[in-house]
Amino acid sequence: PSERGPVDVMSLLVIQLPPRDRLQARSPGSEAADGWRLPQEWSFVLSPDGLAVTQSGQAAPALLPRADSVVLVLAEADVGWHRVPVPRAPAGRMRSALAGLMEEALLDDEEALHFALAPDAAPGREGWVAVTHRPWLAAALAALEGAGRTVERVVPASQPLTAPADVARGHFFTIEGGAEATPWLTLAGADGVVCLRLAGGLARALLPPVAGAVRWTATPAAAAAAEQWVGAPVPLLGDAERMLEAARSTVNLRQFDLATRHRGSRVLRAGARRLLSREWRPVRLGLVALAVLH
Repeated sequence: PSERGPVDVMSLLVIQLPPRDRLQARSPGSEAADGWRLPQEWSFVLSPDGLAVTQSGQAAPALLPRADSVVLVLAEADVGWHRVPVPRAPAGRMRSALAGLMEEALLDDEEALHFALAPDAAPGREGWVAVTHRPWLAAALAALEGAGRTVERVVPASQPLTAPADVARGHFFTIEGGAEATPWLTLAGADGVVCLRLAGGLARALLPPVAGAVRWTATPAAAAAAEQWVGAPVPLLGDAERMLEAARSTVNLRQFDLATRHRGSRVLRAGARRLLSREWRPVRLGLVALAVLH
């Protein structure tokens, strides 16, 4: 029998950060930094256990559901992956060491970028480093946490494969509000993650040489185009289910200067939940009796 009890099952709120404006038309919203905008309403999925969907939809940050844990998912093309030799640097200097190491491969200024190590990346060995736009991510975190939604983890929608036996993933999707209706394809494999349109031959050129080496999925809106492109039926994976799938990742992009600083409050909340659980009812009654006797 499992040792997990009701107290171990935590509700989960997964929030999707839409693609940055370079991939979608600008729409009215709250002004962030550098001229790009954060949404007025955020797509979310509420789950009682990280597996089933209880509720999904869109809401302003202050109206998002409450949950024990909150995860923010970054859009497909907003996280770049680089495989580099991880420098041997102390934790306090790792970010600057990564920036110096990757300087020539980066398109943006170092101060505009946020770096995060994959879970299996270790100093002195090659490992994956995630790179995303720092001011934009920091503004999103500030907007959510200013509304009382403490984001414990930030995860990518896709990540490179790390185990040799893993099968490459191919996911077809559309971008809401995009200027063109051409679906996008994300390919995640041992060589990294690429996100590109189906138009043209580049996507096919990047496919693994072995037939059947990709596990395909598609959102309902992109299903027809996906089946035509693959030449076979493609299993559906809705946005809500994909958000939950991403939330189960072991990657956490909240590192270095964007690391969460609320660990103490999380411990207190977890302790309070445990104290209020069914298993601790005798303890609560004993405390009440002790207080009355006192």
